[in-house]
Amino acid sequence: MEPTAKRPRLAGDTPGEAGQLTEASQSNRNSIQPLNHFEGCGLQNTGSFTAGRDVIIQVDKWPNTNTEADKRQVLFDSLQFDEMGARELNIKKAHAQTCIWFLNTSEYINWTQKNAPHNNSFLWIKGKPGAGKSTLMKFLLGRLRSKVKNTKRKEVLLSFFFNARGHDREKTTTGLYRSLLAQLLKARPDLRYVLDDLQIGHRWTTESLKSVFGEAVQGLGDDSLIFLIDALDECEEAQIRDMVSFLSGPEIIQNRVRICLASRHYPHITVRTAVDIILESQGGHDEDIESYLNSVLMIGDSPLAEQIRHDLRVKASGVFMWVVLVVGILNKEYDAGRPHTLRERIQQLPKDLHDLFRDILTRDNNNMNGLLLCMQWILFAQQPLTPKQLYFAILSGMEPDKLEDCHLGHISEDDMKRYILDNSKGLAESTRSKKNSYRPIHPLHPRICPRLLS
Repeated sequence: MEPTAKRPRLAGDTPGEAGQLTEASQSNRNSIQPLNHFEGCGLQNTGSFTAGRDVIIQVDKWPNTNTEADKRQVLFDSLQFDEMGARELNIKKAHAQTCIWFLNTSEYINWTQKNAPHNNSFLWIKGKPGAGKSTLMKFLLGRLRSKVKNTKRKEVLLSFFFNARGHDREKTTTGLYRSLLAQLLKARPDLRYVLDDLQIGHRWTTESLKSVFGEAVQGLGDDSLIFLIDALDECEEAQIRDMVSFLSGPEIIQNRVRICLASRHYPHITVRTAVDIILESQGGHDEDIESYLNSVLMIGDSPLAEQIRHDLRVKASGVFMWVVLVVGILNKEYDAGRPHTLRERIQQLPKDLHDLFRDILTRDNNNMNGLLLCMQWILFAQQPLTPKQLYFAILSGMEPDKLEDCHLGHISEDDMKRYILDNSKGLAESTRSKKNSYRPIHPLHPRICPRLLS
């Protein structure tokens, strides 16, 4: 009598087992019975095999981990993820000669002093949405990297940029701790002993990450540790409160630790030792806006042009993103030969960034169906879409009869990006990641999302 064919037990059949392959014993391997016919399941399999219709491939669960160093390397590799550093890469570089003023503020100077009092260890940059906090944090990170590298100081610099538009690992503190721990163990491989109590295949949780990270920080000895963490408001408030409590606790915070945070004004989280800097209230920030207008607003140097630049600075109220968007609008008006309408156009523009996005979306009624379809795909896709995916998603809805003409060999990535730019009215951008093959599309700014959803 022929043995009854059973479906092979594959990875992922049991909850929590996705991607895991169990180690096969010799007896299991010997128990595999041949079948005289194919019934959609191939063969019985209770060992560490992946079963296909014609081929069986034995898969090693992990590389050779005979040595302690091998085990540490496997655990270290498990900390890393593709999106690490992606948000920082996609923040636009500060405009020439901007942000430099911040280096000369007393708050920043006191924060950077290695032997400064404990109450200067927390520096918190706060500002309105679109004020330019992330740009400033990227600038500071670049300066600190150069300083640490060039002075050969015994300092370790760690950074994380939350991203509400990204994957879960980019907008949770679990992703933050994984990234910080991976950066620390990369900078100081001698600290990888903190992984020795863990087993291969360890599932990283927030609490286990905090425990291992705290132990690693304690192992730094006299070396200084600097944190830069941006966009706290793009993570759930409860998680941020727990993170701030952890970082300000005795296990982490010491005289040799410096922490710089950036967020919006809300939600307010009290840290006894934090020194706040309100970005839009700083004279240097206002001068940066003036410098940007002088450089990018191409409307000439007449007295009228100077008055327009002054009006823009006042109306912007410190929101750099507002200035960037308005400059694009005014340059377009000027290039159309309508300089006489510029002041009137400025008066019509809303001061609030949220309302400005609405004005941009509704003023130009051309191709509104394309805009709607583009933004629906961006906002409601389960994962961020690549330019190629979004291009064909829009095309299939707007011009389905053209699909057969759009073979990949005939359409370049630049063609796709221009198509997306036109349909999104410039309110979506292609992001970069360390893996060049994956460049998801996101709204230009988080404030766009509530406007579109409303």
